[in-house]
Amino acid sequence: MPPAAPIYMDYAASAPVDPRVAERMSALLLAGPHANPSARHTGGIEAGKLIAESAAQVGALVGLSGEEVIFTSGATESIGLGVIGAARYRARHGRHVITGLSEHPAGLKSCLALRDEGFEVTCLEPDSRGVVTSEALRSAMRPDTVLVSLMHVNNEIGVVQDVAEFGSLCSEHGAWLHVDAAQSAGKLPLNMRRQRIDLLSLTAHKMYGPKGAGALCINRERIPRIEPLLFGGGQQRSLRPGTLPTHQVAGLGAACEMAGRDMEEESRRVAALRERLWQGLRKVGGVVLNGAGAEMAPGILSVSVEDVEGTSLVDALEGVVFSLGSACSRAQDEPSAVLRCLGRSPLLAGSTIRFSVGRFSTEQEIDQVSGIFQRAVASLRALSDERPALHGPGCITRGEAGRRSAGNWIRLEARWNRDEVVETAFRVLGPSILAAAARNGATALKSSGRRLAVDEWTARLNEELKPPPEARSLLLCARDALQACLRGEDN
Repeated sequence: MPPAAPIYMDYAASAPVDPRVAERMSALLLAGPHANPSARHTGGIEAGKLIAESAAQVGALVGLSGEEVIFTSGATESIGLGVIGAARYRARHGRHVITGLSEHPAGLKSCLALRDEGFEVTCLEPDSRGVVTSEALRSAMRPDTVLVSLMHVNNEIGVVQDVAEFGSLCSEHGAWLHVDAAQSAGKLPLNMRRQRIDLLSLTAHKMYGPKGAGALCINRERIPRIEPLLFGGGQQRSLRPGTLPTHQVAGLGAACEMAGRDMEEESRRVAALRERLWQGLRKVGGVVLNGAGAEMAPGILSVSVEDVEGTSLVDALEGVVFSLGSACSRAQDEPSAVLRCLGRSPLLAGSTIRFSVGRFSTEQEIDQVSGIFQRAVASLRALSDERPALHGPGCITRGEAGRRSAGNWIRLEARWNRDEVVETAFRVLGPSILAAAARNGATALKSSGRRLAVDEWTARLNEELKPPPEARSLLLCARDALQACLRGEDN
């Protein structure tokens, strides 16, 4: 019997393609029109009509006309075109740009790249809920501020930001507002004219459409033009030239049309599933809800789990697809800006995970994930319990190494009958490789007792686990605990 498919809880990363969207795209791939939509012959005109129809569907989702939609390969390209293209066009009016520290890298790095062109960039910190406030934006505004780029829904923790208030402030100060709506388009109401949003980026694969299709929506009542980043045949008013993939664009349009039609009912159902999941996760205790006190997007749930290590938790949640939510910098090993502003310690930030539910999630799946989570956390906490595991008569030795605060702590325990070990136990707080080393050490103790040669054991363990260079210190930590346990210490 084949293994059960994993439960998909990572909709915020990428949603499954809706079968209706896939059917629409497949029909176009098979039957056409196959012509270039820029061509002037019959096939090209037919393809061009499909492009225009899709543009109207995208525009309707955000309160614009189809003529105000520029198709791209996805949100990253849309953000780059919107941010850099708008800033370059407005450079003669000023060179100050505002963004947020908690932005998606596509937005933050696009803004920071403008520094090389002489722009000054102000990065706003989110508050203790993870939200960039209108007060913070107002205080950062300057006479030379030409562009503000902020997200609608934070991709890590799911908090909703007041883009309508941002729009009012930008309009008041003469700045343009770009909104990253990758996580909100099709899930929360958007009307760019009413909310005074000048540019908005979205992508198909977050709302049940295909990967490789996105759009930059430009409010032409407020923006005359922006500068292109690419140059070519003049398609899409030369703002984003290149032959458009008719089937991809049609998939995006169909996804937008369905999302707009079903948004209210679907958002209500997904929000109920999210709450059901939260109630299930919190039963284990010591689970912190990230973004508490702020308005939350329907499908995103970010939690930080006390007294467990993040990598171990990932391994323990077998059969569930989700994301680590710490977004740590591998170079600096620091938690993300939004988690720092929430006050999460490095250890707690490292045990932050993001579940996200969506159109095809069910109550049964939610309950299954809650059960898997509860069992995994209970098991990991038992391994990292500070209390000794072995009690009672006989000689008991304990060896401890590492630091709990750093997330690399291990304790080995042994009950002895002279030089032979009759019982072992271990506790671990750390990555799965440390747990594997502890388990191996406990087995070696029980089989060899005082005859165990620690250096030989360490060499065999390195050969067996083949740790990457950055994990070798963890095996040394296990070696130190094993030596201490052999010496009869309890340190």
